Amino acid sequence: MTAAHPRTSTSSSNSSVYSVVDHDKEWLPSLVAKYGASASTAWLENRYAVWRSPSHMQSNPRVQGYLARGKFYFAWGPPICRADPDVRRSVAHEFIEWAKKEKHRRVVWCIIDTEFADMLGKDFEWSVLSCVREDVLHPDIKKLEHKEVRHNIRRAERAHVKYDEIRLKAPQFHPPDDLREEIDAGLKRWQEHRHGTQIAAAGLLPWLDAQHRRYFLARDEHKKVVAICVLASIAHDSYQIKHAVTFPEAPGGTSEGLLGHVIREMQFEGRNGLTFGASAAEEVEPEYNLGGWKIRMLGKAYKKIVARYGLANRGQFRAKFGTEDEPLHVAYPKGGFGFAGLVALMKMMKV
Repeated sequence: MTAAHPRTSTSSSNSSVYSVVDHDKEWLPSLVAKYGASASTAWLENRYAVWRSPSHMQSNPRVQGYLARGKFYFAWGPPICRADPDVRRSVAHEFIEWAKKEKHRRVVWCIIDTEFADMLGKDFEWSVLSCVREDVLHPDIKKLEHKEVRHNIRRAERAHVKYDEIRLKAPQFHPPDDLREEIDAGLKRWQEHRHGTQIAAAGLLPWLDAQHRRYFLARDEHKKVVAICVLASIAHDSYQIKHAVTFPEAPGGTSEGLLGHVIREMQFEGRNGLTFGASAAEEVEPEYNLGGWKIRMLGKAYKKIVARYGLANRGQFRAKFGTEDEPLHVAYPKGGFGFAGLVALMKMMKV
């Protein structure tokens, strides 16, 4: 069994460094774009390792991305494999056994769909809880009716903000150098204006796997780029809003204006699936094989982390665009996670 291990870099502040997927993962981007969930797009980053079954084939994939921390392997999202329940069960068992017997690690499965979580809870008798949700949009039925969103879109219009998409050409899929430098500089200014510790599952790497990305820009009245929205291709001919960043000098309403433009473009193309990805729920909901004082303590610790880092704010902003909450889940062997695992996960996600 093989695992592509992450390599460290000293240039994380420069998004341009990451325009090429690590050579150990060159086989992965097309699988993520065709079969992956929104969580799978993070596997392309250097800090994620990727396990492949010996029986993996590109036409019949058996793949799992994960983060390593201490005695834990945090499997991120469900495996990429055939949707058949027996196949998913087989891949899960194989990955767990590999982690336990060959690597001596405990698996914690994070950000997984309900069907996969039910299988782990019932067939594997794992503990399962929900503390995360997927913020999903259906562009074909969304009309951007929220009062604040419509008000801010009009503000951007009055400031003469315009929107466009840049098309990157094969085989390099590189934007023009001057445009790329302008965008990277804006992203750097945005990062410099953030305060405190940030927690996120994915880094700000806009040019990573550009072949399977789409890039929408907002420009002010002087044609200067003031915001960017990056879409990543995922399963079912859908997209994840991978990055949506508004630069500090952008006119008021630019965030809503750009996202509104993207949603309208998806409507025009007839897309019925668009996701912001995962966001934190405000509380822990126990689902399988959980109870007693341990889950109460875990729930209290989680609520403190959510409040301290404002993790629920992201979902509240997205809800203004009419997102629907689809629950996501965390699963682990009985007694195999607890407070120590929660701390390990949060330490690893600090950015």
